Amino acid sequence: MDFPNSWATPKVSHTEQDWWVSAFYGFAEVKDPAAVKDHMDALLDGQRVYGSILVASEGANGTICAPTQALLANALDTLAQRIGLADGFDPTWSRVDRPIFRKLKVQLKKEIVTIKDPSATPLGGSGGEHLDAQAWNALIQDPDTIVIDTRNSFETKVGTFPGAIDPGNVSFSEFPAFVRDQLKGNEDKKIAMFCTGGIRCEKATVFMKNEGFDNVFQLKGGILRYFQQTDEDTNLWDGDCYVFDDRVALNKNMEPGGHISCPVCRMPVGPDQFDDPKFQAGWSCPSCADDHSFDRTRESSKERLKQILLAAKKGKRHLGPEE
Repeated sequence: MDFPNSWATPKVSHTEQDWWVSAFYGFAEVKDPAAVKDHMDALLDGQRVYGSILVASEGANGTICAPTQALLANALDTLAQRIGLADGFDPTWSRVDRPIFRKLKVQLKKEIVTIKDPSATPLGGSGGEHLDAQAWNALIQDPDTIVIDTRNSFETKVGTFPGAIDPGNVSFSEFPAFVRDQLKGNEDKKIAMFCTGGIRCEKATVFMKNEGFDNVFQLKGGILRYFQQTDEDTNLWDGDCYVFDDRVALNKNMEPGGHISCPVCRMPVGPDQFDDPKFQAGWSCPSCADDHSFDRTRESSKERLKQILLAAKKGKRHLGPEE
């Protein structure tokens, strides 16, 4: 199978045992999302494909991994055909040394990324101009540019671009209120927006244009593709990038940055927090140590950690696919 140029092997070291990862999204008018889900479930049943695929009437979105690029490419090609995405997906590829998900989930959603504003969709409106890494760097270093991180606050704490505004989102659906409450009066400014893989910006930029912001730009392919298009001298990112899989966060080389996910509250815990008195592996982290609503979860987390350790002693992996 021939792969498009945008699917070129990323700049990471690897061995023959490495797995491929594909992060993707595409907007299209899907007439029967349930039929798409059923088809993908049947296609991937028994295959060594793990991760998450979201399907809605507006398109599909997800991150999946498999032992070969061809296996993922076949899944993406089929999904694109089923949702009616004429040009196919433009995925961001990377490689890992193990499966980063425990199973495959194909889910039906009202939106493939939830903003709760029907008018904020690329299917019905024009979004921001897509910029590659070089053009992005020039834009965000312009002092007249407002840089906005459209991700949730727990993600921005792991890393972001210097000077970027954190809207304070607990969920992406809060973004419209942030724009209306805090950005009004800046309609003539240049607005630079970014997110992990690009999908949130597709809706966020349409929303902002609907609100009267004309000079709106977005980082094409998001932070992940930016990492692949830059090197030590050109990468302006500060910190790591949170990802929704077992790697937790990636550094500029697209490698795990040392973060773990708290099993109690699911918040990322960085290496600089491991010596914090509030961090107790499997029991609490600085984000949840003082929150008693998690007390019951702590007990189950403690038991699960015990089972993981027992499995490790036997040379097995507790839950999830074997490598």
